This record gives sequence, structure tokens and C-alpha cells, in this order.
Amino acid sequence: MIKLQQYHVFKLTTSRLKESNYNIEGFSILQARLNGELVQIGDNQVFRSIRDIKNIHTDLNLLNKLTKERNELKSLHSSEENSKLIEEKQEKIDRILFVPDIINVKVDDKKVYKYIFKNGFKVNGITFKRFCSGAGQSRRSIASFVNTEIKDELERKLNCGLNIKKINVAKYNAYFGLYLSATYPVRTPRVCLIDDCEEFKLPKTVDWIDDIETTDKNGKKITKRVISEKQFDFIPNMWDGQGLVSPSFAEKWQEDLELDYLPSQFGIRSSFIKGMVAVFDFHKYANEIAKTDKIIDHFGKEWDVSQIDILLSVSQFKMHKLYKSWEEFTQLQEHHGLGWGVTKVNPKFDDEMSLLNYQYIQTLDLNREKINKLISPTVNWIEKICNGDKLFTLLFLLGSCKESDTIAKIFDKSNSNYVKAILYNDSLLKDPYIKKKIYDSISTKIQEAKIGRLWVRGNYEAMISDPFGQAQWAFKQPITGLLNEFEHYSNFWNERNVKKVDACRSPMVDFHEHNILNFIDNEETKEWYKYIKSGIIYNVWGVDTIRHSDSDWDYDIVFTTDNEIMLNNIFPNQNVITYDKVSAPSQSLSNTNVLKTDLRSFDSKVGSITNYSTTFISMLANFKKDSDEYKILLDRIKLLRRYIGDSIDQAKGIKMKPFPSEWKKRDYIYEDDTDEEKQEKYKHNNLVANRKPYFMIYVYDKLRNEYREYKKKCERTCKEKFGCTLDQLLKKKNKSKQEMYYVSDYYRRMPVIKNHSVMNTLCGIIEGVDFKYKRPKNNENVQEMFDVLFDTNIPIDNDKLIKLEKLYDKFKKKRHFKHKTNILKYIDFEQEQDNEYEQMINEFYEGIRNEANIICSNQKELANHLVYLLYKVYPNDSKEFAWSIASDGILEILEVKSDLNVQLPMKDKNGEDYLGHKYSLRSVVI
Repeated sequence: MIKLQQYHVFKLTTSRLKESNYNIEGFSILQARLNGELVQIGDNQVFRSIRDIKNIHTDLNLLNKLTKERNELKSLHSSEENSKLIEEKQEKIDRILFVPDIINVKVDDKKVYKYIFKNGFKVNGITFKRFCSGAGQSRRSIASFVNTEIKDELERKLNCGLNIKKINVAKYNAYFGLYLSATYPVRTPRVCLIDDCEEFKLPKTVDWIDDIETTDKNGKKITKRVISEKQFDFIPNMWDGQGLVSPSFAEKWQEDLELDYLPSQFGIRSSFIKGMVAVFDFHKYANEIAKTDKIIDHFGKEWDVSQIDILLSVSQFKMHKLYKSWEEFTQLQEHHGLGWGVTKVNPKFDDEMSLLNYQYIQTLDLNREKINKLISPTVNWIEKICNGDKLFTLLFLLGSCKESDTIAKIFDKSNSNYVKAILYNDSLLKDPYIKKKIYDSISTKIQEAKIGRLWVRGNYEAMISDPFGQAQWAFKQPITGLLNEFEHYSNFWNERNVKKVDACRSPMVDFHEHNILNFIDNEETKEWYKYIKSGIIYNVWGVDTIRHSDSDWDYDIVFTTDNEIMLNNIFPNQNVITYDKVSAPSQSLSNTNVLKTDLRSFDSKVGSITNYSTTFISMLANFKKDSDEYKILLDRIKLLRRYIGDSIDQAKGIKMKPFPSEWKKRDYIYEDDTDEEKQEKYKHNNLVANRKPYFMIYVYDKLRNEYREYKKKCERTCKEKFGCTLDQLLKKKNKSKQEMYYVSDYYRRMPVIKNHSVMNTLCGIIEGVDFKYKRPKNNENVQEMFDVLFDTNIPIDNDKLIKLEKLYDKFKKKRHFKHKTNILKYIDFEQEQDNEYEQMINEFYEGIRNEANIICSNQKELANHLVYLLYKVYPNDSKEFAWSIASDGILEILEVKSDLNVQLPMKDKNGEDYLGHKYSLRSVVI
């Protein structure tokens, strides 16, 4: 796929702006890199429009020329002149890729945000005012600010001829924020805008959530939220967010994106346009089924079908009501220099195996034996790597290779230079830095396994609503679709002769959200779905969108698996949960309303409400299934589906019922309470969700620290009181009354729920596995590795070594970014964002690297000096400085010293199974 150009912007916090009195002077790109205040953002319509306004052309040829010249200078003999030239080239590259007119602000103080919203702030003499905060930004408490000199013109362009006075502000923020989505520019399609289909009433049995007016025990009027089974006429928007693209035009986009395969679906963006288009031959449909060469659009205009590339639904075009015709819209788009872009496409091949998350597992009916079977493939996979199995280790680091692969292709499989180094010399598997990197990667996989990141056969694909039915709707034909209710289609699973899978979508709250899909395959589906090699096609007659937590068809992702443990242990006969949806009110698009909306949207509570589901599900293990407490918890879990919806709606200005405080707070029991009152309070307190389940210590560092401190404290008091360790006391069979009280109190006061819930049991089993993999020491094999990495033909310059040693001190002091994989990203697939912490670390490294190049302009010489510094002068230190700053030079040295004859993992039908494919090691000259 074509490479999307990445640009840089400053990212500041509100507290940083306040500390600087809202005026930062002399702030350089280098300083921002070292401070972790520079982030990368993929090219997008906002950046393109800014370049248009300022008449700036990003000369990619010049950029590539400067990059090539800089890299060539690094291969020349080291000199002050070359160092200055490298610095000059780097500064020119930075200037080309830096966008000074946009600054992202992380809101860590809402009062400060109010101030800068009203008054703006200055950076390097430029005044910035609030520009946008889209849905993805507001969830992370981020807003973009823009240079006031171009603000009005930029907003005028992006509003595409509209002067909007009244709209729901949260929706406008979301629509306008789409302009900052990273997009691959593609040619403009010829579009026919078609209506949404909301014409069918489908009678369904559901669990209905309703708010009823009642009185409490004191006679005070209250609103009570209740669940009841009822018959409900479901009126779905059958293709909400979905359109169709012709195969012939899809091939043109394939060409634009430089893909070697035809995608099955495209994520699209344009002016107030968002969604997915599935590849479907509606030209053939018009000719063979509809028997017409004409089509009527949403505005009533007739079009020649052969002149249409995309059927776009009105739900994809967010501002369709504000334009008189599609021609008016396209003329305004062209006038304002706005285009079309693709955000993502499906991969060429869908994964054979993928990782689960804890939400999919905790909602299954599993005992210890079944859990052991579910985790077994993952444990075996980790053990193979931990035990040094070369095939598994190389596959873990690199993936498979083809005999036809060039070294460039093999290197492109990994963006980690230490993996590339292993290809040149696999003895580097003993290097302390590389051993630590592998150890950290494996440790992460072990930690992830404890929270349910387990390998099973299956993958994540796009949800598609029957495109044949959408063609029927577009051409005013009776809608039947090719799939009946409870029927689905998947090319991936049909090729493997799998007829039934469990489908899960994140975030998953309740047991009913496991969705069993039944696949069919016949001559009609083969013909009409032949371009959809990837994706799960749903029928239009069911309640799948409700079961998948109110999904739609705008490129929502669903996980499917044929894993027997999962399929056979779904709780049966679960009704879907739904309720009356409230329409978002229109508001004046004033600064006051925009500010209010921003403040409501920051720090979304959806994640924390979802966590209550995890807590309540864990608490079920404390009670018998026929108890009142068990039934109350089941109801609360169901009700959370609506509270999550409420949290989203509140950002839109809809007044909703607040989250029940009684679910979170314990009742204090007084001595003079009656026995009945005490019993009622005991029952209430047993159902309070004021702690997270034990396994979540591997999700939240703060929780893990709290748990460890609590356990240490109890360990000390246990030895003082009973003369034994805490573990010995817990295992003791005949405890005294005092000991029993202490154990009971130990669990009651614990900051986590430590019971036998599904996920706590799973976590405990994996904790008990001894993977026999120890953290390597910094001084392991340093002499041997020094001989591998050091080039004796490059002399050490003591003056340069002293300067690099000072830079090393600076590196150690300023490298304060601690990157930890965000486990929650595996749960929330709505977040379209790169890992900003990783970006900031990389930018910090780039800043230090640029300073190192001034000292040593030649890459190999720089690498040789840093290898000498870390492997000889400071052998007990981490080798991170050498590998992070000079890995390119290290690779050059290794290439010269290597015979390029290595063993690589190749696909082999007679080989060993690894994550759904078979491989063996083969010797290859690369």
C-alpha cells in the first residue's frame, strides 16, 4: 500500500500552557522532541487545505532527495563539515514536515481549557484558537487549535459552502472532526446518493429497559429503571453507514493506493462523508435483475447507471439535508479544493488466528477444566518461545518468509532494527539488549494472557449488511436479500467448511452479546458476493446490530471464531437488550454551546461504565444462581447497556438518568440499626461495585501497586499475630476463630475482588505456569557481543567519545517516557489513533540522534563509538542508548561482517504448526 506521508505538530497540555502564561517563545522542533511534545499525524484534509491556503506544495521529490543526501552524508568520513550539512538537511526535512498552524492540546485542567477557549494562546508569536475536537479526540480529552490568521478561511473551506446556524453541536464536532482523519487521497467517484431504508417493522422478542415513575419507602417520587421481556417492532436502518462501489471503480482506487489486490471494502472520508463502501457489481444487477439503465437519487434526479461509481447512502452523507442536489455539493467541493480519501481497507489475507480479550471470555459459562483447554494453545506457544525454540522465536520476531524475498522485503517485515540485526548474525540472540527486547515482548504476551489475550482460530473482519438487498433497495425492487434471518455469509469461513461461529464485538457488556452466526454458500452467493473475499455479510432481517451493542455498517469490526470451547459455552436463550432511543436536540452553533459540548465530551465515562460490567460479572461467582443477589447482578449487567448509551448521549446535550450512586457506595451500619436494617445493608454492601476483579491488576498499574502494598502490609501483620506467612495461614485447614476472622477481613478489605470468577481463575492458572524465562542482565555476553558488533577498522576518537558520553548522560536524565502497551486498545476498536506515547519516544530518540550526528556524522563511526561506550566503558549499563540512536550504523557494520547465509522460517506443508500455518527453517543466502 502507498505510504501515507506523516507530518509533525506540537502537542501541549493545558497545564503547560498555564505555566507558560499562555505564551511560549522560541519553542523549537528539537526541544519539542526532547520534551515529548511533538507528535506525528498522517496527512489529512485539514493539512491539505492549510497548504492550499498558504500556497505550500509538499515537494516529495525534494523530501526524498534531502533524506537521501542526509543518509549519504552519514556514510561519508566523519567531519565537522559533514555534521553541519547533516544538521542543515535535517532542519530542512523538519521544516517541510512540520505543520506550525495546528497545535493539539491535551486537556488536564478544564478551567484552563475554558480560558484558552475564550482567549487563545501564543506559541512562537502565533495566536491559536480552538478549531475542532472530533469524537476520537474528545474521548481522549484532546482539542486542536489553529493559527488565527488562517482560521476563518480554513473553516469556510471545510464547511463546504454551508453556514450552519443550528445543529446538534456534538454531532457537528464529530462530523467536522472527520477532516483530521488520516486519509489516503484517491480520485473522486461519480456518486448517486440513495435513501436509507427504514421501512420494515420486524417483530422481535427483547429485554426492554424502561424508566418508570415510582416512590421510595419515604414516599418520595423517583425514577426506577426496570427490565421486562416484551414484543417490540424493530425498525432497522438496514444499511446505516454503508454504500456500494462498483468493481471497476474499486480497481481504480486499488491503483491509487498501489495495492496488489482488490479490496472487499473501503473506509471512506470526504466533506461530511463517513462510512464504508463494499465492492458489489450494481451495474450487473441493474442490467440483469432490475432490467434498467437508470437510477433515481435522493434528490429525485435520474442518473445513467453506467455513469455511477458509488451508491452512497444518506446516512453516510451527514449534511445531505443542507444541499439542494449532489451537483451543488460537488461544485462547492471543487470550488473549496476538497477531495475524497480512504482511511483503511481490508488486508489481502485475513488472519488465521487472533487474540481474544477478557470481555469475550468472562461472558462464557466456563469451569476450570474448560478454561485450561482454552488457554492451552497460548501457554504452549509462549513456552516454545521461552525455551529458545529457534523456529518459534524467529516467527515470533519476524513472521514467515518466501524463498523469492529479497533482503529488502525481509527487512520490511519488521520495523525493529534489532530483528534485522539477528538476520545478519543470529548469535545476537545472546546480546543483552536483544535478549531484553525479546524478554520484554514475551513478558508482555504472558501479562496479556493473564487478562484473556488468548490465541484461537478466527479473526477480526468488517461487518457488511447484505449488499444484494441494498441493490434491490437502490433500484426500487422488493427487498429479499440473499440471506434469510439467522443466515450469514463469509468467504473466509466457507473456504474452511465452517458453518457456525461465535461473533463478538467490543465493547461487550452482557452475556447476550455472543452472536452465533450460521454460514450458507450457494450459487447465488458465490456469484453476487464474489468480490467480497473479506468481511462478514449479515442478513437484513435479524437483530444482529442490537446484539452487537448497537453497531452499524460504517466499517464496524467483528471478531468471529469456530473455537469449540467458546461455541459450546455461550449462555443460551438470551434476548437482545434495547430501549427507546432519544433524538439529539438541535442547538445554536455558538461558542457557548461548543464550549459546553467540549467539556461534556472530555473524559468519556463509557470505559468506566464498561468496567462495572466486568466487576458485576466477577461478583456473580460470590452467589448461588438461584439467589436474589445473583438475579440483581444480572439485571444490573443488562441495565449497563443503557447507561453506556446514556453516557454517549449526554455529550449530545440529552438529559439522561445519572449512573446509580448506590451501585458504587456502601451503606454505613450503625449500632442502633434494627436487625432488619442491618440485614438490608449487608445485602446492599455485598452488591456494591467499589473494587475491580483481581485479574485487572494486569490492566492497571496503579491497581497492581495498591494490591502489592496491601499484601505486604497483611504479610507483616500475619507474622506478628500468628507467627506464619500469609500463604501458610490461607492454606491452613483448622483455623482458630481469630484466624478465620483475619482471613475473612483480609479478603473483605482487599483492593480487588479475589474470587473464583472465570477471569480470576484464568489469570490464576497462567500465574501458576513457570515459563522458566528469566530477565537477562545488562552485562551478559558483553565481550562476545562486542566482538560481533565492533568494527576494528574504525578507530575510536577520544574527543568524540567524551562528547558522546555527555550526550549519554543527557539521554539517561531526559528519557522519562515509559511506554506500556495499552491493553484497552484491544477492546475499543472505535479508536482510530496511533500510539502517541510510542510516537513521542521515537521523536525523543530522533532528537538525541540528531545531536549525535553533529558529534559523529558517519553512521558506522557513531555506531562503533556507542558500542565501545556501552559494551566496554559501561558494560553493566543498559545497551539501549547504542541501539536506539545508532542502530542504522550497527546494521551497516553487521552487513559488512556477515556472510548473509541465515536460516529463515518458510511456509512448509510438512513443517511445524505455528498459529494456524506450517513452517520449517531453511538456509537462505540473503
